[in-house]
Amino acid sequence: MKVFTVLTAFAISAVLLVAGCGGKDLAVKQESGGTLQAPVAVVTAGEFPLYTTAMGSVEPYDRARISTRVTGYVRSVLVEEGDRVRAGQVLLRLDSRDAVSRIEQAGAALAAAGSRLENAETYYNRIKKLYDEQSATSQQLDNVRTQYEAAKAGAQAARNRVTEARSQLDYYNIKAPFGGFVTSRAVAEGDMGAPGAPLVTVEMQDSLKIVTTLGEKDVGKISAGQSALVEIGSGRFQARVESVVPAGDPATRRFKVRLVVPNEDGTLVSGLFARVLFRTGTVETISVPETAIVRRGQLTGLFVLDDENISRLRWVRLGRSSGERVEVLSGLAAGERVVAGKLRQLREGVKVREVSS
Repeated sequence: MKVFTVLTAFAISAVLLVAGCGGKDLAVKQESGGTLQAPVAVVTAGEFPLYTTAMGSVEPYDRARISTRVTGYVRSVLVEEGDRVRAGQVLLRLDSRDAVSRIEQAGAALAAAGSRLENAETYYNRIKKLYDEQSATSQQLDNVRTQYEAAKAGAQAARNRVTEARSQLDYYNIKAPFGGFVTSRAVAEGDMGAPGAPLVTVEMQDSLKIVTTLGEKDVGKISAGQSALVEIGSGRFQARVESVVPAGDPATRRFKVRLVVPNEDGTLVSGLFARVLFRTGTVETISVPETAIVRRGQLTGLFVLDDENISRLRWVRLGRSSGERVEVLSGLAAGERVVAGKLRQLREGVKVREVSS
């Protein structure tokens, strides 16, 4: 019994000792953390931009589904999906032996036509000389002139066939019409390429298009050349309205709008979802920086500073967002000060010392 009593007393002493040490550390932490340095914003009433929001999709600025004008087996594939290509680069080659054979045949026919033309010209010159010497009749001259003209026409036709055969040879080298990325390859070596069947798809992505629609109430406020804010994923980008289609869909009464987003660094890709904000005016209201908003579940609030710079969490009702600032509909007045940063380190009742953001 005495042993149990001694052990119990020892355990209690140990717990009190640990608690005392922990309490001392906590007190030091609270004391050292009693003042927080953070940026502070003064609430003012001013012009707040009004936006019309539309949903759209990101598309390549240009897309080419490349096919061939001739039929032939795929001899070699020089690109893969995802490769960047330049304008005029050969993407794949078809078997061109038939085309080479036709060029050789056309060349042989041209050589024969050239020989016939040379003979016809020589004979024509001879008869003409005899006619000038009154040793040949006009009928004979007319006959050889006809033969000579026919030979010249035959030679020209043979030259045209050679040119056509050589131009056909270029169709067996499938080239990129512009610089971009290969996004689809539908054939492999040994497959048959046929006219009209897509072989490779190339997309131009140095700039991207965003296609969206606006209702009849808002489309009149938008014009080509106007700038717009685009939210794609977690990023915000500046876009330019390229065109507003002047004819709406009779069923939905909505009008198609195309925008262009620069993408030289390749940050964006086609196929993404986009949220487009068109600026359509301004309104006089109170707003605060987005960085000042405290979000806890469905509640939104601000840390407002009192006269002694003590933070007080106040729940507010928010309105529209401009990207960098948020409209405050109720719960805040002009002239008050709110903490605009380091919200994760802040809590109710902490003294704040203002620093530049």
